[in-house]
Amino acid sequence: MHEKLCELELLTRECARYSRSAGGLASALGGLFCLASYLLGGLLPLSAILRMALVALPILWLLARKGAARRYYQRIGHVEEQESTVDRRVHRCCAGVTLLVAVLVTIHTFPQAVRLSPGSLVYLALVWLLALAAWRWLRSALDFFVGTFLFCQAALVCAGFAYPVIGTAAAIANPLMALLALLFPLMALLPIGREVSDRRRFRSLRARLLQFREAAGQA
Repeated sequence: MHEKLCELELLTRECARYSRSAGGLASALGGLFCLASYLLGGLLPLSAILRMALVALPILWLLARKGAARRYYQRIGHVEEQESTVDRRVHRCCAGVTLLVAVLVTIHTFPQAVRLSPGSLVYLALVWLLALAAWRWLRSALDFFVGTFLFCQAALVCAGFAYPVIGTAAAIANPLMALLALLFPLMALLPIGREVSDRRRFRSLRARLLQFREAAGQA
């Protein structure tokens, strides 16, 4: 009995990872969104439809993360992963940096507040929404990288710009920005690859937990 309880505790702890650090399907979707945002924003003309699509991507991704955690990974039961001290400090540091950037951007644009266009106002709103998302939802390092790029790209296109893609004229004119922008899509490949192993592990965990439920029902 003691061994079964220890195994159940271990399985529960592993499943709890999918509420926070192991994003699974949603993290892979965020990686795909990140690549799409990078390529579409840097290669295509910034039409009104494309701008709306790029602004919608980070919102859709956050909703997908929440929905996947509740309806797929938490179907057997709701469990929350407990943050370690290191994870908590890293998360607070990332959230603090995004908050500082939001404040500095707002201070920089405040003198021009009277002349701000609707696109610039949406830009500011997305910067602050990133600060909120970093504090509330972007708990892992990979999710923070993906979310930061999606929100920053969405904010830039509202102001009439986009991160340049390597090899384009815009990248040649601003190589430092192009290299910085390339870092985010490359990081986005990591959750896509990790999702395969995460999904396989979760299926094994779910099968074992269902066995525990069936055994408890027969007892």
